[in-house]
Amino acid sequence: MEKKKRVILHSDLNNFFASVEIARDPSLAGKPLIVCGDPKARHGIVLAKNEEAKKLGIKTAETVYSALKKCPNLQMVESHFSDYKRYSRLVREIYERYTEKVEECSIDECALDMTESVALFGDGKTIAEKIRADVKRELHLTVSIGVSFNKAFAKLGSELKKPDAVTVISEENY
Repeated sequence: MEKKKRVILHSDLNNFFASVEIARDPSLAGKPLIVCGDPKARHGIVLAKNEEAKKLGIKTAETVYSALKKCPNLQMVESHFSDYKRYSRLVREIYERYTEKVEECSIDECALDMTESVALFGDGKTIAEKIRADVKRELHLTVSIGVSFNKAFAKLGSELKKPDAVTVISEENY
């Protein structure tokens, strides 16, 4: 009996905390945004940023003061950790439509074993694209997903193209 080829996905929600803040308040979309300490006090550090803030050179863990020097019209929001946990749970529920084998790596990353799911939903890339579309349509978040034959290469795949992409690293092209 031939052993089934493993199909592993690694999902990484893009700019997760900032993306949840935009999902909570769509008026923030398209503007440079950071999640930080008390924005009224203008102190603390950048906990998360969106793509627009990244393009301006704003980095996670830099001071809010420094970020404001780079972008005086920066949108600043306090963190809402209970919402991040809720969105993380909702995303996992989407994953669980495709497999029961979901391993949470962090609040915004999961490893998914799709080996048994390909018979129902298609190959790994097809499943990853379906998940990506479901997350975007239902939760207004984007996710980068790596597809491979083990967790290490699936994780590498999820890091290679961001944001909002699927990358396949097969046994033939690793």
